[in-house]
Amino acid sequence: MPVQWMWKLALASCSLLLLSGCQSAADGPERFTLTGTAYFKGEPIPFGRILLQPDNEQGNKGPAGVADIKNGQFDTREGKGHVGGPHQVLIMATDGTQPASADVDNSLFAPVKLSVTLPQENTTYDFIIPEETQRL
Repeated sequence: MPVQWMWKLALASCSLLLLSGCQSAADGPERFTLTGTAYFKGEPIPFGRILLQPDNEQGNKGPAGVADIKNGQFDTREGKGHVGGPHQVLIMATDGTQPASADVDNSLFAPVKLSVTLPQENTTYDFIIPEETQRL
């Protein structure tokens, strides 16, 4: 499967996860802010996205959260935050450049899925992507 299709598939899957957790703020659980830095090979990730999905298998339910990564920094305030508890986290990253064509892959690594438990309060968390993580 071509690289650009893998990214499209990953983004489509993430969109479905986000939509499955959408509900109005008045009806939903309290959300909390997550800020921090995302690193790969000891350097801040130039550009990317973090998706936070409550881990249903661990009994955690609620809407998903999202944060853009810019120069390593992320903040979920624009993406409505997280609900606390166990989460599945999907991290995607690029070098921040605009590819010359659809055949050019500027991803730093294949989308990474992590499991984390977040407190039910505003918090800071740094994500360190293992150096051995490969590109698609």
